[in-house]
Parts: sequence; structure tokens; C-alpha cells
Amino acid sequence: MKALVIGGSGLFGRKTVAYLLADPEVSLVVSMDIVPPREWFMKSIQQYAHKFKFVRGDVSELEDILNAMALYPVDAVVNWAFLMGAEVFTEPRLSTKVNALGMCNAFEAARLMGVKRVIYASSETVYGPQSMYGDREVTEDDQTNPTHSYAVCKLFAEILAAQYGAKYGMNFTGLRPTIGYGHGGRSPAQYWSDMPSAVAVGKPYHMETDGTNLSSLVSADDLGIFTRMLVKAPSSPHPVYNVGGPPTSPRDMAEALRRLVPGARITFGNRPMEMRGGGLPWKVSGARARQDFGFTCLALEESLKIHVNDARLEAGLEPLKF
Repeated sequence: MKALVIGGSGLFGRKTVAYLLADPEVSLVVSMDIVPPREWFMKSIQQYAHKFKFVRGDVSELEDILNAMALYPVDAVVNWAFLMGAEVFTEPRLSTKVNALGMCNAFEAARLMGVKRVIYASSETVYGPQSMYGDREVTEDDQTNPTHSYAVCKLFAEILAAQYGAKYGMNFTGLRPTIGYGHGGRSPAQYWSDMPSAVAVGKPYHMETDGTNLSSLVSADDLGIFTRMLVKAPSSPHPVYNVGGPPTSPRDMAEALRRLVPGARITFGNRPMEMRGGGLPWKVSGARARQDFGFTCLALEESLKIHVNDARLEAGLEPLKF
């Protein structure tokens, strides 16, 4: 099997690349992005370098995707290319080109090149705030309520995937990740990625807020593992899947890090964090992914072990033995 990962240099993309490369059934992984892979990541996949290819390309340009697929024919396409955070509000045209047109380009390129299997990034933002659902887990069958352009683009991607699937006989699976984290992660909730990365190299970490706010977290490794399962499956029983763990606070993460890295210096302020609109869902059901594929997210400490050693690899430090 051969796969193209669009957005392969990003947080979710590079972990998807890594898990696909480690699979003996995968003979080629092509990463397409506007920036090359980071040096530390290339070290981490060194043993699989013979079946890895990087192609520079922009998801908002259909020809770039077609060029990558013409150079390296593939059996599956994964699209992890998106813009979120400040750019959604400060650069609305650019975010629309990437998040809406870019997704359509990925689907269209797959169609034109005869690729039937496509995995793509949706988001838990399609649900709106947790307050809409009360004190219960949000499921994929719940009514969606996107409240900003990023969320609308993600729901648009799901609608578009259904149309392409019905018209062209392609097999799509969308993932609705919760708040993602991992070494080198960039998101509006930056502290989830920065706290473990700082602790890993012996730096102190301080949050101005009190660290009691709750989120459902998904590590980049969780998404890499699940995406590998989906790429190898010819189709999925359902069109979309939630991917996220149980409610977790920054203080929960801090305690887990202190257990893993004795002497970790993490402090918090006194100010509560303001959760706009009631906050994203922090209670998210993973039952569908568990029932259909036997997938569950890694325990927090297990994902933090990988995160810590990724940060140490970039810093040129020996990995910690847990």
C-alpha cells in the first residue's frame, strides 16, 4: 500500500507519516506540505527513509496535489492540511482557501487520479459549545452547531465528502479530533503542547490561569494510530468519528508530568480561564471508533512519554526510560 499525506509536516501529519512508515504493509509514504519535515522528525524515521518521499506543495493549488500523485502514485490520500487559530480571524481569505478550497482540491485530486480511499480532518468544533449538550458525552449523531468559519469549513468538508462518495464511488472517512497536542504543536490552546515540551528539557512552565479548565484531548500519536487503521481499511462503517479522551485539566497534565519527570517545575496562577460560548465539548464519546475499529486513545501518561522524548530528541538529549 502507498499513501499520500497532505499537510505531512504538521503535528498530525507527521505522526500519521511515522505510523504509516512503521507499518510493514505500507511500501511508500509521500508527504506534501509547503514546508519540509523538521530535522528531528527525519531522525525519528531514519530507519524508514527508503520508503519516504517529500514533495513541496500547497493544498490550495490543485495542480500541486496532482503533481505529487503523478510523481508517486498512491492508493490512499490523507488530508491533514488546515489553518486554525488566529489566522481564521485575521486572514479569512487564506483560511478559506486552505480549509474549504484545499479540502475540495484533495478530494478532486483523488478522484482525478483514481484513488478511492480518502481520510480527512474534520473537527469537534462542528458541535459548538459543551453547554448545548449538558453534562453528557457528545456523539457523532448529535446535531452540529458550527459557530465560526473554521467550524463551518469542517462541516462543509463532511458534506462535500458525502457528495463525492455518492457520485464517484469513493470511500471517505472524516475524523473529528478534540484539542490536539504533541511536541511542536501549534494551536489556540498552545499550553497543552508547550507544557510537556518544556518539562522534557528541564525548563520551568507557568500558566497565568488556574489550570482547572477541562478539555477533551487527543495526542498526535492517537491520530497517527487511528489514521493508519483507516488507511488500511477499504472503507468505514460510519462516515465520521470522534477522536478524543476523557475530560482533562492542565493540572491533571501537570500531575502526570511530575510522575514521569521528577522535579518538573510547573506552576499556575489564580485567574480562571474564560471559556467563550461555554467552551468546546470536553465530554466526547469515543464509542463509535471503539466499536467499529477497536480504537481508543492512549492514556495520558502513555502519550506524554512519547511527547517528552520527541522534545528531547529535538534538543539533542537522550530519551528518558520510563
